[in-house]
Amino acid sequence: MIRKVFRVAIVIVAVMFVHQAKAQDVAFGLKGGVNLTNLKVSDAQGTYDSRTGYHAGVFLRGKFNKVGIQPEVLLFTQSNKIDYGSLGTVKQSFTYLSIPVMLKFYPVGGLNIQAGPQFGFLLDGQRKYDNGFVTSTQNIKDYYKSSDVSVSVGAGYDFGFGLGLDVRYNLGIQDINAASNNEKVKSQVFLVSVGWNFLK
Repeated sequence: MIRKVFRVAIVIVAVMFVHQAKAQDVAFGLKGGVNLTNLKVSDAQGTYDSRTGYHAGVFLRGKFNKVGIQPEVLLFTQSNKIDYGSLGTVKQSFTYLSIPVMLKFYPVGGLNIQAGPQFGFLLDGQRKYDNGFVTSTQNIKDYYKSSDVSVSVGAGYDFGFGLGLDVRYNLGIQDINAASNNEKVKSQVFLVSVGWNFLK
């Protein structure tokens, strides 16, 4: 599965790069920000709470009149907290290499509405147990699938001098659970980004 998703992502990004050469306005830069992440779990035995993560990487944008196409490559951290009451808590953290490909519509000036797919490739997963007396850490990368696919929607503003602001919500559409407990697990991420276009 990961090979198919990776190939699709590479083809999409390659096509985007070709089209950027014909764009009226081209941008390239760095971006980063904060994630508020959680997991949606069917038949959950505990209470799942959101925790803060981070993202950082590069973007390329081509703008054609009121429409822009913006592929990105991001290092993306996600985490959540599970409360089992008197049994203690579990904190999970994940690191992904993520490739969003956003279609941006500009109704007025730099204001934009955006939507597109995000392809994630799991690099690392850790779980920390704490029952109030003992803490322990476990590698859980093999408990989750090596790839994730989300639908990303949001809005932003691209200032004329190079600064860009984005607010997005990523909704996972793929069950990422690879364990044998039959629970369906999907990611949910709210993120705020700040970017800088070096071509301005």
